[in-house]
Amino acid sequence: MEKGRTIIVGAGGFGRELINWAEDCNLSGLLPAVAGFIDDDENAMNGFDYPVGMLGSISDYYPVAGDRLLMAIGTPITKQKVFESLNARGCVFASLIHPRAIVANTARISEGAIVCPLSLISADATLGRFVSVNALSSVGHDVTIGDYSTLSAHVDLTGGVALDTGVTIGTGAKLLPRVKVGAGAMIGAGSIVYRNVPAGRSVFAAPAKLLGVTTAKIAAP
Repeated sequence: MEKGRTIIVGAGGFGRELINWAEDCNLSGLLPAVAGFIDDDENAMNGFDYPVGMLGSISDYYPVAGDRLLMAIGTPITKQKVFESLNARGCVFASLIHPRAIVANTARISEGAIVCPLSLISADATLGRFVSVNALSSVGHDVTIGDYSTLSAHVDLTGGVALDTGVTIGTGAKLLPRVKVGAGAMIGAGSIVYRNVPAGRSVFAAPAKLLGVTTAKIAAP
């Protein structure tokens, strides 16, 4: 196992998920042990109890030899800005591919990518730098995902889908074969996308509607 420390950048919800996946990778010999979090919100972990805590702010962090950083920021534009700031200080980023993810031998995964458990990266798919693929998501054959893009949980990108840089895909969204999504676009949770989406645009599924009050009653046990 590589010596040094794993440090998680961002102590929000994704960061608190990621520490679990990083610990699994440590046990499998894939990453050094997690030393803690860095986040510019000093109260980000208030009320949460973990074996490791805050090491300081992102803005004040300077790397120690052997440190490997994991990007736990979901918003693409923020992810990019934080990377550029830390990269200018000489920080080194790791990728995380969870041992319970399924990754085809012909898939290509770039620096800083996060592939969470029970996700699938299929044949000849390409993940750009700092792409996040959350749990139970599927990246089909020949899919390309641009740098800094984020897939929430339960996303389904079918064969030949192409995402440009900085795309956000909400929980449970499905993109049909060969759909192209422009840079900075956002696909809302539950959307089924069958046409190309221009850069910078948002696509959302229709929300659930309140149709009425049920008159059925549950019988007492």
